[in-house]
Amino acid sequence: MNQWKNFPYRSETDAVSGRYLYAVGGFHSHDNGCPGWGSSDPARIRFIGDRMGDLVIRYADGSQNRIPLVFGYTLWYHSIWMERPAPFLSDEAVPGMAELLQSVLSVEGAYEGKPLGVLRIELENKAIAEIYVEANPEKEGTPLYCGGYLTDEEPAGILRGGEREADASDPFFAAHTVRLSDVYPDACKEALQKICYALHTFEADFAEAPERFEAPEETREGRLRFSGSRLAEIASGVIYHNMRNLTARTDEDGFIHTSYQNAPSWRYDGFGPYVPHANSYTDSFYSRDGARAILTLNGFGDLAEAEHACHFGNRWLMYYPEQKLTIKGVPIPGHFSVIINKPLIYSTILVPQANWPTRYTKEEFGEGYQNLGNQETDGHGLMMLANYNVWKNLGSHKEWVLENWRYLREAAEWILWCFDHPELSFAQDGLLYGETEAAMNDWTLYANVPCYLGLLGYAEMAEAAQKTQDAEAWRACAESMRAGIERRLTKENGWDLKHCGFIHDPVPTMLSDFYGYDTADMPSEWVLRSRASYPEDIRYPAEHGFYGASGGIGYDHSMITQNALLLDQMQDASRLMEALSKLSYSPRLPEPYLIPEGLSVDAGKGVLRRQGDLGNLVQLAEAMKCYLITAGISPLRGKTLKIMPRLPEGWKMELQKFSVQNSDVQISVKTAYPENGRQSASVVTEGDLAELRIQFRFGPFPLALEQAEVTLNGRTQKVDLFPSGDSKWAWVSADAAGER
Repeated sequence: MNQWKNFPYRSETDAVSGRYLYAVGGFHSHDNGCPGWGSSDPARIRFIGDRMGDLVIRYADGSQNRIPLVFGYTLWYHSIWMERPAPFLSDEAVPGMAELLQSVLSVEGAYEGKPLGVLRIELENKAIAEIYVEANPEKEGTPLYCGGYLTDEEPAGILRGGEREADASDPFFAAHTVRLSDVYPDACKEALQKICYALHTFEADFAEAPERFEAPEETREGRLRFSGSRLAEIASGVIYHNMRNLTARTDEDGFIHTSYQNAPSWRYDGFGPYVPHANSYTDSFYSRDGARAILTLNGFGDLAEAEHACHFGNRWLMYYPEQKLTIKGVPIPGHFSVIINKPLIYSTILVPQANWPTRYTKEEFGEGYQNLGNQETDGHGLMMLANYNVWKNLGSHKEWVLENWRYLREAAEWILWCFDHPELSFAQDGLLYGETEAAMNDWTLYANVPCYLGLLGYAEMAEAAQKTQDAEAWRACAESMRAGIERRLTKENGWDLKHCGFIHDPVPTMLSDFYGYDTADMPSEWVLRSRASYPEDIRYPAEHGFYGASGGIGYDHSMITQNALLLDQMQDASRLMEALSKLSYSPRLPEPYLIPEGLSVDAGKGVLRRQGDLGNLVQLAEAMKCYLITAGISPLRGKTLKIMPRLPEGWKMELQKFSVQNSDVQISVKTAYPENGRQSASVVTEGDLAELRIQFRFGPFPLALEQAEVTLNGRTQKVDLFPSGDSKWAWVSADAAGER
């Protein structure tokens, strides 16, 4: 007998029997391992070893068999597998991995990439009333088995008549038949566990991490390291390797590659394997990514690289006027588009080929409809903030402004042009429109706040160069934007989180790019709004193990971590910083300390999977900013240097000759998380110390504590505490020698 039956199969009267079922399918309705930007929701994760449901065979006598549909055993993936990924395939295949998978994967044709596979199942020799697929209710989607061949005896030859032919005599089936005596053998489970161990990171890995991270350049100036726990030591490794990677991918001409050379990719929706040498964005300088990287280089004291990158971006800014591009006959000013060195890629490639959204159509704007490139509003503003911060760190010299005035004025005037031409830019009510990942046909906080701050910074630069008229015009435009932001992007006492632009409130961290790390120096009404929005903003990560893993390591996890740190929500910040170490550390994979683009986490099982482009520039840079805020060496404002560490519970910190932004000062600091209401710190400064005052913020202390004991450079004193966030703190002032 050889009968094809479509699933679900039901028979009320003519029930059939068979010795074997050759079920055709073997894939899943979601042909990926997880959502494209990652997830911390177990329902949306489909890793090897995950049971996605059962193939149910019910007999006429009421008994049944349940065949577990498990990825790697009775289910497989298709799209990412067709890229021949490591560690199974490619030139980076790990010996034995392909053989191990082949030994356990029981879906014939799946390993070879056939669109439909075949699973052979042993049957009881009695009438079958029903065959159907039952999905796991705790997982999204359903396994796909469309039907199967029922056979009476050990068959030979080709089975025909169904969705796919099957060669029943293929030796594959003799070694891979699902036996009813043991439908999911322990040996199979063990093999899948070995595969998962090679692909993923597990909670046990963090307990086994090195007790001390030893950097090859342990005495390097500018060193920042953490200690006190294995997760703190991982953080030290993450800082060292990612900053080394960032400086290495910054060319002498300032080109910062969004992917480093030969960077692998775990693809956005993969299940664990990776594509070696993917070089996803190696030839691109993204404005958002590059700007955040410049700010990170600047913060870590790599000022030469930061300045060169500013110059590179600024030269490309002028593409539009240099090419004399117009839209509806109006000249287009210079601006930073999505990819700085490919100014028109959004309008000419991403829109027509990748279906990115746009309002710029030929019908509406005529022959020049693609000339604008796109409104990468956030990238434009962030590049302005990058230029401003580099200028401040170089000494705020008039000469630098004059040398770069052509570029600086062009960037600022672009924003004014947008408001002067709303029919071309769609700017309205004090807000800039965006066609960008941070504002898909929208007006958002992420797209507008950096332009507002960029105008303030450029006005300060213009004043330094005695360009008073320009400074006044830019400040007036900034004030209009501030009013528009407060009018349109607020909700009750907080921010409208539906118009953040990315996953979380971007206001505190962007304010820190301009004002430093002390919220007391930021606009108080905006800080209050962020405090009011914070409980809703932290809700999802708090419910999912404090992993922000649904929108990229930078856009999601790092941004909410920065918010928690800056708003002094230290209980959350401790959990988030510990999670950042976990998200960054993959001891059995290439470059084990490099930040991936995204990550999916099954916190219940303690499994973490890399996702996307390894070392993706903006995600890396945002993670590095978390460490800068944690260290708390705020950029110098006037003659006051604020040192305000925000350490996770149990962590220690050591800075060695770390460059203070906006100064010629280097600082060395040792301190640790408070214990029993006591905390000590040592501070040594070198450089131009004239009239320099140091303010060191001790904490966090419990809210119930009224007084604490602190020691600064060997001198102990009792201090009164003040509340901020979920903790109390104390400021202690000293001169540059550390004396109170």
